[in-house]
This record gives sequence, C-alpha cells and structure tokens, in this order.
Amino acid sequence: MLINLKKHFEEHLKSNTILYLISILFIMIGISTGAITIKVLNEGQKDSLIGFLNSFFKILDQDAISSLTLLKQSLLNNIQTIALMWFLGIIVIGLPIVLLILILRGFVIGFTVGFLIEQLGIKGFLFSALAVFPQNIFIIPGLIIISVISMKFSLTMLKNKIKKKVTYNYLNIVLQYTLTILMITVLLCIGSFFEAYITPIFMKLTSGYIT
Repeated sequence: MLINLKKHFEEHLKSNTILYLISILFIMIGISTGAITIKVLNEGQKDSLIGFLNSFFKILDQDAISSLTLLKQSLLNNIQTIALMWFLGIIVIGLPIVLLILILRGFVIGFTVGFLIEQLGIKGFLFSALAVFPQNIFIIPGLIIISVISMKFSLTMLKNKIKKKVTYNYLNIVLQYTLTILMITVLLCIGSFFEAYITPIFMKLTSGYIT
C-alpha cells in the first residue's frame, strides 16, 4: 500500500511540477515580503511589537498556555484554510486567491522570524527554529500540496468547460478531489499537534535563555 501511495505521489508530482514550482515561489515571495516589511516599520511600531513579545514571554513563564486550547485554535485555523482552498478549486476562478493564501502564510512566517532575528539576534534565530519551524515542517508542505490539488482541479474544470465536455461525471470528480484533500489534511493535523504540544515545550526551554 505504501509503495502504491509513493508511486501515485511521484506520478502526481511529475505531472504537476509547474504548479508545485509556482506554489513554492509564492510561499517564498510571502516569506521574503514578511522579512522585508520589518525594515519599513517605524520605531513606535517596533516598540509595540517588542512589548507584545515581552508579554508573550511572561505568559510562557507563568505556564498559562493550555495545549488543548492551542490545538483547537490551530486545527480551526488550518481547517478553515483547507476548506477555503477546496471551495476556491470548486468555483474555478479562485486560483489567484489560492496563491494569495500562500503569500499570506509565507508573510506571517517571514515577518515573525525576521522580527525575532532583528531584535534578538542569534537568540531570536534559535527561538524561531524551535517555535516556528517544527509545525511548519508539516503545515507548509500540506498547504502546498492542497494548493496544487485545488489549482489542478480548477484548471481541469476550466478546460472541460472550454472544450464543452459533457462525458465526465462531475460529482465523482468532486468526490475524488475532496477525498484527496482530506487525505493531505492529515499533514496539517500533525502540524497542529506539534504546535499545541511540542512547540510550547521548546518555547519554554528557550524563553528563559532569551529573557
């Protein structure tokens, strides 16, 4: 079964290489834009962010974070994003918005990591490595795969409409599309688990070193 899944994924990757490259490019654009945005903030804005960061570290020290609450919030955020991407694939014209979602996700990562490194130097890099990257090892690849599936579905439906094909079973295609996305959702659920139960441990370990 694992061999079949690997074979199917390799075929999927080979037939959608361009879409994967586009998705990765837009994630990278978002990350770069987020990192660059740090440079254009004025001192007042930076002071506000520093104040928020200090408050956040105090909350960590007080052990006031509920892992279950974090898990629920992370799952909600990721499921909303997945549902939106699924819907955008269905309506065909949603392809540009899928790319915009990737940019926004990348922007948040780039801005967060860029701000931490600018303000805390090597300590900020260490905190980013342990607090930002673990969950995104699963979440970002999951979002990229789902975005490609969504865009592929949109392009296929558009092509069928242009060629006025009526021989395909639309309901069956939508069902396959939905089931495929649900399978990839597992990656984001794993990322949510890391964000709720693993990442806070790393954050608490490094917060004392940073403060």
